[in-house]
Amino acid sequence: MDKLKAALREAYGFHAQQVERIAYGLWEESFSVWTREKRYYVKRFYAKWRLQTRYPDMLKGLALSQELRQKGFPAPALILTIDNDWLANVDGETYQVNEWVDGCCYHPGELQEDEARAMGGLLARFHCQFERAEPSAKMLPYVTPAVAIHTCEELRLRYESAKGAFPSYVRSLLAQQILLLKSLPSNFTENLPTATLSGPCFHSFWVEQVIFQPNGQIAALVDWTDGAGKPGLWAQDIVTGIHLSALNETAIIAFCSGYQNANRLPKNEWKAVFTMLCYGHVASTNFLDSWLVKHNRRMEHWEKIAKEWTCIVPQRFIRWRELEEKVLDALFVQVDDQAANVQYTSK
Repeated sequence: MDKLKAALREAYGFHAQQVERIAYGLWEESFSVWTREKRYYVKRFYAKWRLQTRYPDMLKGLALSQELRQKGFPAPALILTIDNDWLANVDGETYQVNEWVDGCCYHPGELQEDEARAMGGLLARFHCQFERAEPSAKMLPYVTPAVAIHTCEELRLRYESAKGAFPSYVRSLLAQQILLLKSLPSNFTENLPTATLSGPCFHSFWVEQVIFQPNGQIAALVDWTDGAGKPGLWAQDIVTGIHLSALNETAIIAFCSGYQNANRLPKNEWKAVFTMLCYGHVASTNFLDSWLVKHNRRMEHWEKIAKEWTCIVPQRFIRWRELEEKVLDALFVQVDDQAANVQYTSK
C-alpha cells in the first residue's frame, strides 16, 4: 500500500490516510482510498498487455465518459492528475482515480429483475446518446457448426493434460457443446437473422461495471477504459451484457424490456440478438483459453465467474426458441396491447 500512497501523492497530490482493497475486478486492482477530505476509487492496472495494445482507446473511453457525464449520463467524475492527464504513470504502474460512488454491486448470476431492467435501460440510454447508424453490411457471418466444432475440439485438446477442477470442467463443457454442434445440419447458419443496427458501443458492458442504488436504480457506470464509443453492433452490446452478467431467464426478459422501453428495436433485430446469444456462444469457446495464459490477477475468482458465464451456454442453446419467444412476447405483445388501448380510449 505504501507504493500506492506514494504514487497518488506524486501524481495527484493526495495524502492518503486509509486504503482498502476492493475485491471486484478481473484485470485490475481496485482500492477505496480516503484522504482527510474525501473518499476516492482508485484503479491500478494489472494487465500490462492491455496498456500496450489499448492505451489510446482507453483514453478515448475516459474522455467520452466525462463528455456524457456533462449531459447527465451516470458516469463518475474522473479525477485528473496534477498534469491534467486522464491516467497517471508512476514507476512502471498506471493509475486511474474516480470520485467515490456509494451503492450496491453484484457479481454475475446475482442480478435480480429490477436491477436487470435498470441495467438494460442504461445500455439503451448509452446507445441513444448517438445517432442510429445505417444498417451495416459488414456483419460477419456466423461460423458454421463444422468450424465451431474444430475450434472447441482444438481448445479441449489444449486442456487435455491440464490438472485440476477447472480444466476438468472445461473439457466436460466443451464436450457438451461439441455434441450439440454435431447435431446440427451443415447448412444450419444459412438464413439466420443477423444484426444490422450499429453505432458507437460500450463493448464491455456487464454487471460488475454498474453501481446500483438500494432501490435497484443505477448509481453509476464505472468502468470506461475498454474503448467505449468505438463503432459496433448494438445487438452485440446487448448480448455481452446478458452473457457476461450470467442473467437467468427472468433477468433476461427484464433486461431486454428495460432496453426496449428506452430504445425500441425491430423484432428481427431481437431475433438476431438471440441467435448471437444462443448459437453464437455454443459455437464459441467463450474466453476459456484465458485460464491457459493466466492474464487475470485473481484466477480463483476468474474461474468462478467463468463458470457462471459458461455453464448456462448449452442449456440456453437448447431453450433458444422458447426463450426468444418469451422475450418477444414481453417486448411486442405488451406494446401492441398498449397501442390497442390507446386507440380504443381515443375514440
